[in-house]
Amino acid sequence: MRIGFDGDQVEVPDDLGRALLAALREHRPVEPPRAAGFEDLAALVARIGHVVQHLTVFKELTLSRADATSGYSNRRALGTAAGMSPTQLGRVLEGHGLPRDRRADGVNLVVAFRTTDDGVLHLAGEPDVAGLPSFTLPAAPGPDDAPGQVGTAVRELTFYYRAQVPIAVAALGRSAGHTLRHAERALVACVTEDVFDALFGDPRLDATRPNGR
Repeated sequence: MRIGFDGDQVEVPDDLGRALLAALREHRPVEPPRAAGFEDLAALVARIGHVVQHLTVFKELTLSRADATSGYSNRRALGTAAGMSPTQLGRVLEGHGLPRDRRADGVNLVVAFRTTDDGVLHLAGEPDVAGLPSFTLPAAPGPDDAPGQVGTAVRELTFYYRAQVPIAVAALGRSAGHTLRHAERALVACVTEDVFDALFGDPRLDATRPNGR
């Protein structure tokens, strides 16, 4: 079975395609797979696992963006939509750099970065980052940089951030849920949309949360 969207198509096992359609149509009973052989069933389990993992991350990014849309968030409604208790929802959002208590806390917001090998500052001028706290992350070999990136994927970077910025002021937009983490300092920082666009595809820009799922 082939499924596609916006001109992009992918081949999926028939059982997975039927299950996806049933899930999107809602309130359909869950049918057992029609595949019978062990190898086919094991391959189907693997494909389902990849889909579930991707959708789980996408769900959490969507929750993060919804929570960051304004200075006020109806977290009770978000929890109901996500099927999560307030504690579960708070843990997910906190893992994505958002505060448990929106009234008292803000986000650490990365606004610029420096490539340490050449000392070049990106997305800001020197006066803009003077006095800002910073942290450095080592090079993170990974896929080639996406178009529009500044060649960051295999270079050590120093990030400059503003501490405890109110969510309404941070205006995270598309970058909500993506974070940079400094493990030794137990620091989780959100990023502006400009930083997000410059780093997208860099494995240091993390769309997951540290305590797993």
